Amino acid sequence: MKKSFEERVAEAKSEVTAISPQEASERKANDPGTLFIDPRDAVDISATTGIIPGALNMPLTELSEKPDNELPYDLASRSRPIIAACQGGPMGALAAHALKQRGFHNVFFIEGGTQGWLDAGYSTAR
Repeated sequence: MKKSFEERVAEAKSEVTAISPQEASERKANDPGTLFIDPRDAVDISATTGIIPGALNMPLTELSEKPDNELPYDLASRSRPIIAACQGGPMGALAAHALKQRGFHNVFFIEGGTQGWLDAGYSTAR
């Protein structure tokens, strides 16, 4: 039987590390090679919280289903630090989990997503 969205999110959160917006900001400042990914559709990003500056917008379906040779160059290294964030957190967890299942081992998601990022006083781009 197919898992519900909530079940998939719970599984993702149990297998991928959540970090706070503050920790994500510190990682970004300390390691400029850290890649932020927002797995929402572009329309959802502009209609809600915006995107963390410099983040790659790559919808969740592409992260999960695109063949490796069709992934952007930003995802060439399986060891690159990657932090996923959506509006509230669940899709960020799913994106980080999808990457982990593809062999990326340095992946995290922001607890609270971009809304948590904004609430912590950081800016987004629209």
